[in-house]
Amino acid sequence: MPLREDRAPVWAIWLLIAFGAVQPLAWALGVDLPSHPLALIPLLIVWVALLVLAAIATRRIGVLSQRLSKKEQDHTATLTEVDQLQTQNAMLDVIARSVDVPLAFQALAERVSRLVPCDRVGLALLSEDEREFQTYTARVHVEERRSRPRPEIVFKVERTMLGGVVRSGEPMIVGDIGTVSADFLDANILMTSGFKSALLMPLVSRGRVVGTLNAVARRGNSFTRQHVDALLPIAEILAVAWVAQQLHMTLGKHRTMEVMSEMTLSVAAEINSALQTIIGHCDLIGRGQTDVSLQRDLQTIMGQAQRIDGLLDKMRTASNERLREMTHTINREGIPTNGQEEEANARSER
Repeated sequence: MPLREDRAPVWAIWLLIAFGAVQPLAWALGVDLPSHPLALIPLLIVWVALLVLAAIATRRIGVLSQRLSKKEQDHTATLTEVDQLQTQNAMLDVIARSVDVPLAFQALAERVSRLVPCDRVGLALLSEDEREFQTYTARVHVEERRSRPRPEIVFKVERTMLGGVVRSGEPMIVGDIGTVSADFLDANILMTSGFKSALLMPLVSRGRVVGTLNAVARRGNSFTRQHVDALLPIAEILAVAWVAQQLHMTLGKHRTMEVMSEMTLSVAAEINSALQTIIGHCDLIGRGQTDVSLQRDLQTIMGQAQRIDGLLDKMRTASNERLREMTHTINREGIPTNGQEEEANARSER
């Protein structure tokens, strides 16, 4: 069976070593000692050839070592990619079962910490008016005792690293938090808590930043661009999920407003009918009466009834305006309302 190409130089070296060692061993034992220096030439040739082959073998081993290192790097990269895909799949599964993004974040924080080694993972969600953040923290090395997360600290957008990431829309890597603690409130809090470095990823959906995904460590310079690439797809999923949750809440408010508006209009119509009856009867009673006191009382009743009628008009107007605002928001975001859903279902059935 032929020798493998990568093992041939090794076998040749061992054969030459055995061949070159026979003669010196014989001389050492006093057997056939050469009488002329020229007799050493073949031995020198053998040892020169041995050194050449040793150099070739060393080079070959170096090439094999480089190939092995490359394969090991590729294997590590593949494992990282698989871990990322598993984390994304788990995140999609959790979000599919629950529209609560903070709850999904808490369930997946430990997986995130495997992709990016850190001491804590944080989530900051921008409020609807885009003036402040609600922050959630997962202590990845400590068992979480809370069944659901709750906001820990509310930060304003101004003078925070979170606000800087939202404004720029770009990830931020802070190798030494102490260098920026004097400029940013959240950095100062992290430094006083013993953290040395941080990575902040923007949550971007439809070109709009809605929050950040954060990782912090107690060791300085813990994060690199590779960690940014690892967290990028997770940040995108969280951003889409958060926007979907907000739209779901907006749609719920719109449907509630529709129901409340219909109820308000219905009740207002009933009250207005009763008020008109009261006003009409008061007017009829007042025509046949000459008593000044009774006339004054009837005018008071009619005045209060008309005041109530005016309040009902304001209620109807405010309800319609609020419903129009909600409808405008729904249409702007492209969410189908009940009527649009029924129309879409009818078209699909046809």
